[in-house]
Amino acid sequence: MVDESDSDYVVTPGGYRQKAKVHFVGPHEAVRQNADSSLSIVPREAATPIESGAEMSEELVLTPGGYRPKSKVHFIEPNRILKLIKGEHKKLDLAGNVLMDLSPLEERPAGLPVMPRNVVHAPFKIPVFGSGWIAYADWTNNTGVPVSYFATTWVVPPAPSTNSGQTIFLFNGMQNSTMIYQPVLQWGPSYIGGGPYWSVASWYANGQGGQAYHSNLINVNSGDVLVGIMTLTGQSVGGYAYNCEFQGIANTSLVIQDAQQLTWCIETLEAYGITKATDYPATNMTAFRSIDLRTGGGPTTYPSIIWQPVNSVVDTGQHTVIVSNANPGGEVDIHYN
Repeated sequence: MVDESDSDYVVTPGGYRQKAKVHFVGPHEAVRQNADSSLSIVPREAATPIESGAEMSEELVLTPGGYRPKSKVHFIEPNRILKLIKGEHKKLDLAGNVLMDLSPLEERPAGLPVMPRNVVHAPFKIPVFGSGWIAYADWTNNTGVPVSYFATTWVVPPAPSTNSGQTIFLFNGMQNSTMIYQPVLQWGPSYIGGGPYWSVASWYANGQGGQAYHSNLINVNSGDVLVGIMTLTGQSVGGYAYNCEFQGIANTSLVIQDAQQLTWCIETLEAYGITKATDYPATNMTAFRSIDLRTGGGPTTYPSIIWQPVNSVVDTGQHTVIVSNANPGGEVDIHYN
């Protein structure tokens, strides 16, 4: 029995307990059970829905868009096609034969782009610095005509001067309310490989807890000039067909068919595990230049573009600068400091 005069104990629902074991959970916080069964109070964004239900015990892996169940990340080999058939993604050969059933499409509410609203941060780790989409620029295609070609040129930056196990993603991309399509430059590890060096792959990914598909991961070097390209290759009753690749880099192509139209276009810096400013590339900024964005399937049409800069994380001075809205020939610079 507890002496009611003992100041080390307080009354709570369930009886008396030590004052040191009673904790306040704020309006933007949540209680999370960790992998070792201990409890932590974390920002609500860190207690993601991915941790609930049967998926709690499944290994979570890092991809563009954050952490997701390992079983939902799939490799689409060269000369293979990812196609949506009756609500389920399937892997096909070039002749159209189904080789493998993959994941059902987990659709999200229409009207808003899937990212960055559905980025999943490290589920058992509170980052020292901000993570997810750090800085970006976006443009929404309201022309009524699908984007048929979107290319961006950038130079692989110098390596970061410190290696803290961080992962950095740089990409141009297109998305709809459920999936994002993106040729991604990566520094550091992700589920499909990588390390303290630069590499590239094409991705087609959902948001929280959703599926992700990728091409081969190919190593590149600082100073290499990259051109990330997404091309509309067809349109049918079932949806839209696209190809995503890095120009001139073999085995980075990722072909999708019968997808929902990709409407939102972006130039983005995404990062995880940043612990200090020097974990970013050892340069002031990366210039996404020679932007070439076309609409329509007939004569080439260059829509008028006004890029909207967004600075989600500014802990090392990160920011986006719209150098030019020209099309073709526009430029968006993303600064690390």
